[in-house]
Amino acid sequence: MSDGRLAGKIAVVTGGARGIGRATVERFRAEGAEVVVWDLDAGSAENPADGANCIERVDVADALAVAAAAAALGERLPGVDILINNAGINLARSPAVGDVTAEEWRRVLDVNLSGALHCTQSLLPLLRRRGGGRIVNFSSILAVAGFPGQTAYAAAKAGLLGLTRVWARELGPAGITVNAVVPGYIDTAMNSAAAVEFRKAIVARTALRRLGTADDVARVCLFLASDDAAFVTGAAVPVDGGLVG
Repeated sequence: MSDGRLAGKIAVVTGGARGIGRATVERFRAEGAEVVVWDLDAGSAENPADGANCIERVDVADALAVAAAAAALGERLPGVDILINNAGINLARSPAVGDVTAEEWRRVLDVNLSGALHCTQSLLPLLRRRGGGRIVNFSSILAVAGFPGQTAYAAAKAGLLGLTRVWARELGPAGITVNAVVPGYIDTAMNSAAAVEFRKAIVARTALRRLGTADDVARVCLFLASDDAAFVTGAAVPVDGGLVG
């Protein structure tokens, strides 16, 4: 049963058409928030259009497109209370450092790291308009665990941890908290192609002996976006079931 913890709040969730982003949208809506979803896959069969006021096709890697989308929001909404920087991609392969191409590096960082910057910069005036708010950045255990073959993804997700700490200090005086969630191995479509033996190995190294679910992460995101976390900022919260490297 919902407690209405986000009643009256307006949230923007990037990458909200599927996976953890979709679970976050559904959780926020259940708690009373109005949610705007920005996603390249706005026409996906898995899109949460039935659980959000709107879903818009926005490429977070494109600074001009993000600025235009934010300006349009500013014209029709009183502001934004919550920004969830969740949009992210990974490579279809796992190249060693010597094999990462310049294009692979650029694309992963453009979406996962620069995308968060573009969205935060463009929506900051709308957060200020509401007198404060919440920003939650999605990092990853790969930012800290050193998994081979993850050069670009790990760099981008580690960069988000640094941005979280900097923005927390910069935006705190404006009443804006900035935190990060650090998911472990979550059972989503992005990870579904992993070999069965690899998944079994991850479970064996996880204290809770299971893979995480998208809703496991969404619940933590809800906490950080709510008034329950009013005095929490600059934190990186692991949601990994006790996964050890």
